[in-house]
Amino acid sequence: YAKNCLYIRSKSGAIERFQLNKAQQFIHKKLEEQKARTGKVRAIILKGRQQGCSTYVSARFYHRVTHSFGQRVFILAHEAEATSNLFDMASRYHQHVPSYYRASVSKSNTKELVFDKLGAGYKVGTAGNKNTGRSSTIQLFHGSEVAFWDNAQEIAGGALQAVPDIEGTEVILESTANGIGNMYHTMAMDALKGDGDYQLIFVPWFWQPEYMKPIGVDFVLSDEEYGYKTNWG
Repeated sequence: YAKNCLYIRSKSGAIERFQLNKAQQFIHKKLEEQKARTGKVRAIILKGRQQGCSTYVSARFYHRVTHSFGQRVFILAHEAEATSNLFDMASRYHQHVPSYYRASVSKSNTKELVFDKLGAGYKVGTAGNKNTGRSSTIQLFHGSEVAFWDNAQEIAGGALQAVPDIEGTEVILESTANGIGNMYHTMAMDALKGDGDYQLIFVPWFWQPEYMKPIGVDFVLSDEEYGYKTNWG
C-alpha cells in the first residue's frame, strides 16, 4: 500500500513514493507480530534521528483510519513545529493517494481531518496542555518524541486513558533518548524487563546509510574504539 499509494517529502525535498527503509520495515515487523499475538499494539520505540519512524507511524494510522469505520487517530508531539510537520505528512498522504482510495473529507484544517462517510478522524496536538486528548475516545495514539514532553506524566494520564484497552487499538510512543528518570525512560526500562503491556523496539542509528562514511586507509582504532567494536561484535 505504501509504495503504491503514499507519497512523502524525501530528505532532498522531492515528493516521492513511500518505500519503507530498513528501520521502518523492522518497526512494522515488530508491531505486526505483537498485534497478531495480543490483538493490539502497545509499543515504546527508541530510535535515532531522521530514521523515518514518525513517517511510518503516520502512514500506518492513515491507512487504518481511511480503511475502517469509526477509527480516531490522535498524534501528540513535543512542540508546535513538530505537530505541524506530522500533520503535513497526513495531509500529503491524503492529497496524493489515488482517488479510488481517497476517503471523503467533511473537515480539513491545520490540525484535523474528518472522514465523514467513515465516521473517522485524524487529529494532532502539542504536549503543552495537561488535558490534551483527555476528552476524546481514541483507537490509535501516536506519541512523538515523548522523552521531550513537558508534563509528560499528567498528559499520559489523560491521553493514554482515552485509548480503550481492547483489541484493535494501538498506542505507539516513540522518541530519541533524553536523559534518565523521566516517564519515557521509565516506560522503556519497564518494557525492556517485560513488565506491563508495552514492548520495547530499539532502532540503531547506524542502520541509516547516510550516517556512514568510508574510512581512510590510514585509520586506526584507538583502544577505547576497539573496545566498542568488541562489545558490539
